[in-house]
Amino acid sequence: MHIDIIEGLPSLAKLEDNWNAVYDADDEAQIFLSWKWLSGWLSCIPGPWFILAAKERDAADLPYVAFFPLRLQTTIEKSDVLGNIRMAGNFGADYTGIVCRPEAEHKVIPAFARTIRQMNWARLHLDNVRISERRWRLLTACFPKASFHSTKVDKIIKVDGVDNSLCPYATLPKDWNSYLDALSTNTRQKIRRLLKQVEASSEYRITVATPDTFDRDLKTLLGFWDTKWRARKGDRMDSLIRSNGTMLTRSFHSGLVYLPTFWHGDRPVAALATLVEPRKRTFSFYMTGRDETFEGPPAGMILHAYSIRHAIEHGFVEYDFLRGNEPYKYSFGCKERKIHSIVVETRSGRNLGGRIDVRCIPDLLQQATELHRKGQSADAEMGYRRILDVQPRHADALHRLGQLLAAKTDFAAAKRLFRTLTTVRPDAAKAWQCLGQVCESLGQHEEALRQYLEFMRLQPDSPDGFVAVARCMVKLGRMAEINAALLAAIEPASGPSVRKWRDWRSIPDRQGAHENSISA
Repeated sequence: MHIDIIEGLPSLAKLEDNWNAVYDADDEAQIFLSWKWLSGWLSCIPGPWFILAAKERDAADLPYVAFFPLRLQTTIEKSDVLGNIRMAGNFGADYTGIVCRPEAEHKVIPAFARTIRQMNWARLHLDNVRISERRWRLLTACFPKASFHSTKVDKIIKVDGVDNSLCPYATLPKDWNSYLDALSTNTRQKIRRLLKQVEASSEYRITVATPDTFDRDLKTLLGFWDTKWRARKGDRMDSLIRSNGTMLTRSFHSGLVYLPTFWHGDRPVAALATLVEPRKRTFSFYMTGRDETFEGPPAGMILHAYSIRHAIEHGFVEYDFLRGNEPYKYSFGCKERKIHSIVVETRSGRNLGGRIDVRCIPDLLQQATELHRKGQSADAEMGYRRILDVQPRHADALHRLGQLLAAKTDFAAAKRLFRTLTTVRPDAAKAWQCLGQVCESLGQHEEALRQYLEFMRLQPDSPDGFVAVARCMVKLGRMAEINAALLAAIEPASGPSVRKWRDWRSIPDRQGAHENSISA
């Protein structure tokens, strides 16, 4: 089995037809693994992601038979940089998993696992994986106890005891009355009464979001949801609202969201967002919110019943309540499925291969830079060094680690980094200035002077260059040349002292000596 690694939205776009063919053939596939939902999600998440794509052999004309969407993260901890592989849908999808043609799974899934084992990571987060026991065993068997340690992730919420590994869902018949007949007498009568109360009343109404009203309705939903959960979720709430809002907006414009709002007169009192998957003919309840001060009929039950009736009328076969075994869900005639969540860790606690994944460099550089700004220099230094382990000529890591070491007065090490930086970015004036500064700190004033002259060549109008050159000349006893440098530093670029200074630097024998010293 041949495995390709797909990266970037243009490459993903080319897979649409192939992906949909595999998705349609896979009974275990669900909306969060659909090309339409996943491509929208991957377009707005931070950090690197990739997709393992499997085919029988390495031939351009062969279609792929399976896809495994993943993402990469790095964390600086335990005096090291640890790589994390996560499921690509994590933090937006209730379910994750693998899309695979059933006849190929016994070859594909072990091949995916072998490919992952060749990557550089310390933790593999198999979180919220909706997968058959058969496929789950094929996947996890490839991470044996001798080399890896696996920990089951507890999905029970301590506050209310809800188990987020249990996922209720209702199988939908072909007509609404058949669905109601399968419910308890009490629930059936209640749903009929509530829907009749809303639809026969001028006091209540239900609207469904359209392109013209979606922004308003989504704002209503997220506002109610914020009020309900902010006390529990705390500082995470703002990022959750942003990510959910972005995901639902993109999904709506792709035709994947059904969003009814329940009104009392002109006052919205509840809203419910459901993800719609026409290929698998499923409705997946994603989010709801209501005005907690409303004392009228139960808005949540009304909107669920309204959505289920709509799904049945349009030929959908399943209404999925997604994660969480809240008791109210079972009143809608639900069965339940269980999803898997484990963390696989290397026995050493370090990255496989002893290095970071090169795709993590931008994310790691951002983390290290932020730690550097906060004064957490040891962790920042570790981040910069891990980048240089895999890309020794990475300009930003060279520059920032050089600055960090210079601040620690390790000028000799900083000099080596800045010297390399001038070969990577020879036209970057800042590199030559930094090299000059550390040479000066080491008392190497002749060498510092050469670097400052190169800095001046690249930034001829910068007063800093003139001042630095004059400072070195003082140390070298070249007093006759100092006045011109100092006057040039305080005059406009077109002033006579600047012209005189440039004329001095352009004398053939001095220019030749300058060039020789730089090349040396």
